[in-house]
Amino acid sequence: MAMVTAMDTDMVTAAWRKGAFRMALGAALGAMAPAIQAGDWRIEPSVSVNETATDNVGLTGKHRKSDWITDITPGVRIDGRGDRFRLNLDYQLHGLFHANDSSRDNHQNSLNAAGSLEVLENLFFIDAAAKIAQENRSAFAGSAYSSVDVNDSDNTAETRSYRLSPYFRGMLGASTEYLLRYSLDKTTTDAGGAYDGQTRQWLGRLASTRNFSGFGWSVEASRQRNDYERERDTKSDLVRGRLTYHFDPQFRVSLIAGRESNDYASLDEKSHTIKGGGFEWAPTERTLLAASREDRLFGNSDSISLTHRTARTAWKYSQTKDYFTSTGQSSGGVGTYFSLLDSMFSSAIPDPVARAAFVNAMLASSGLSPNAVLQGGFLTSNVTLQKRKELSLALVGARNTVTFAASQGETRDISNGAGLGWFQGTNFLSLDNVRQTGASVNWSHKLTGLSTLTSSASRLKSKGSGTSPAHTSETMYSVNFLTRLGPKTDAGLGARRIELDGTTGYTENALTGTFSHRF
Repeated sequence: MAMVTAMDTDMVTAAWRKGAFRMALGAALGAMAPAIQAGDWRIEPSVSVNETATDNVGLTGKHRKSDWITDITPGVRIDGRGDRFRLNLDYQLHGLFHANDSSRDNHQNSLNAAGSLEVLENLFFIDAAAKIAQENRSAFAGSAYSSVDVNDSDNTAETRSYRLSPYFRGMLGASTEYLLRYSLDKTTTDAGGAYDGQTRQWLGRLASTRNFSGFGWSVEASRQRNDYERERDTKSDLVRGRLTYHFDPQFRVSLIAGRESNDYASLDEKSHTIKGGGFEWAPTERTLLAASREDRLFGNSDSISLTHRTARTAWKYSQTKDYFTSTGQSSGGVGTYFSLLDSMFSSAIPDPVARAAFVNAMLASSGLSPNAVLQGGFLTSNVTLQKRKELSLALVGARNTVTFAASQGETRDISNGAGLGWFQGTNFLSLDNVRQTGASVNWSHKLTGLSTLTSSASRLKSKGSGTSPAHTSETMYSVNFLTRLGPKTDAGLGARRIELDGTTGYTENALTGTFSHRF
């Protein structure tokens, strides 16, 4: 009876906490409603019709079938700004109809959204983000090169990711700033729950704002819980302190010490002392080099980032090695035009909503789709260890925009058989390591004030090791012509070719046409 009472008490307490949080959040949003309504809003509905003629609708090596696919897409873009809130949202609903095989007819969603709200002035804030996209299940069955999978291939899954992060931020005295943040990341897919789950994290941070004889300091602590639909749940705790010395405003060095514990690699929780150091150098306002190395539970953790901007260019190199814990998120790959440029301008425009508006404006002026995929990654369903190297470059001229991206990545299973495995629901249960190397180049040229020609080429090599090794090499070429028929009406034609060789293989040739109107 005591056990039942305790269980009932825990359930009531959990329900009360959840209800109290929702009530507090609802009251805060209600209090902010007048300010939000008084903000500057831009809402732009749209509709487009996209036609695709393909000679391999299923992206298969055998029994190829041609088809004509019609994609009817209503959408809306929202840009809202006020003194205490920002919102940037781009949503599309794709209705796909196949002329030769109606059993493939389906609908798909595409969403990129980010918002921030200052609930209590200079004290309580809420960040939120949402994304819906077609992600690759396998690294060896071809990549998705668009926000919509018109081929209805077996290798894509619609992935829906949501993030809500309320936090308190302010000052303690005259020289110490504090941050207390809670983050909830939740992911669902249409892959039968194989990649579904959520991550909950508490983060607290104290840091000096005034340098005493050149010294600064910070202390942070985090607790993270990863709950997977089909995998073993995991947890981690970390405390890290940093002592920094500023030689001058442009150069500083840091010593790092801390403690971490997690159960990623075994059923029993393991602990380790963190030791390391790093530096930051900003020789100009547009150049930043940051590097650090830490002795972690999995070995050395490296982090290198170099960003440089000019009036017409943006450069970035990054190198990382760390745990990857996000559920249902794409591992590896370069991502979309939007994600590439969003990453390149992250240091120049720290605010995610303001950065999203800037990147979307840049893409619109260049005639590039923000949701066009440069090179997709693949879904993971548990904690992995990732090593990544990425190099990207954007050249923006009056009539030409060129982007180049290269990446080298390794994703390794660290579960060592603990739990149900690593990749659930695909052919990756026999793999423990995936290496990918890829590069892409994209060129946009304004033929006239109303017409734009874009072309792209990419190549991606994937190799998996384990009991059943796999390897593929994928090449894609595309060219598109887009012209403006009116102030809010566009039309375009395009062509693409995809070649996949290796453990699986196929080719596809396709012609595309599009007509869109914004209201």
